[in-house]
Amino acid sequence: MEYLLGKLPLFVYPLGLTILLSLLGMSAYTGMLLYADYSASSSQADIKNWQLGKIVPDEKSWQETLDSIQAAIKFDPTNPEYLGYEAELYRYKATMSDTRPSKAIGAYREALSKYRHLLTLRPSWAPYWSSIISIKYELWEYDELMITALNNAARLAPWFKSNQHIILRAGFHGWPFIDLETREVIDKTLERAMQLQPLETIRLALNQGFGERLTPYLEVDEDLQKVYEKELQAMKKVKE
Repeated sequence: MEYLLGKLPLFVYPLGLTILLSLLGMSAYTGMLLYADYSASSSQADIKNWQLGKIVPDEKSWQETLDSIQAAIKFDPTNPEYLGYEAELYRYKATMSDTRPSKAIGAYREALSKYRHLLTLRPSWAPYWSSIISIKYELWEYDELMITALNNAARLAPWFKSNQHIILRAGFHGWPFIDLETREVIDKTLERAMQLQPLETIRLALNQGFGERLTPYLEVDEDLQKVYEKELQAMKKVKE
């Protein structure tokens, strides 16, 4: 064996070393990605638990979850899934009971900045546009970004139930500040929503104060009119 090794060309030795170092580097990189995925999974589990239980986390839980996802982002900084969790955490921050109004606005703006960055990675991802609509709605800002988000969310995911809900809630409340073209987009979203989820849409309209927008649909559908009246009476009883 030593005889054979002695006969190997000299260039084989540095080549072997290069391969070895490359393998070690790949192993280290894989290890970092696995660690990042572990940290992200922890944050994802926390957020899902909050959503399922309709829980608003306390400061300590929120910070621990943020630390986990930021640890993942450190090793995989362009991963949209990780960045999306981070953005969602700042939306939670804005709704926490111990968050002062000025800090809540700051948290919403931080989340908004992160969603805008995400759109540079996935410009056609409808949930990012929907999230921007929701944040702008909370900030009550009907600027160019809000109009763009309304149009893109409707264009990219016209039949998604949650997307329809977000568009209608923001669109009708900000109706005076929306241009004619975007109003047509919102009316079209209402038409689709009345086909796909009429009960939920009627409830949304009544709760958000734009029940009059349903009149054209109620006038031509007796069953929808009955549903509307039933929901209206239920809402009145709750207020009593």
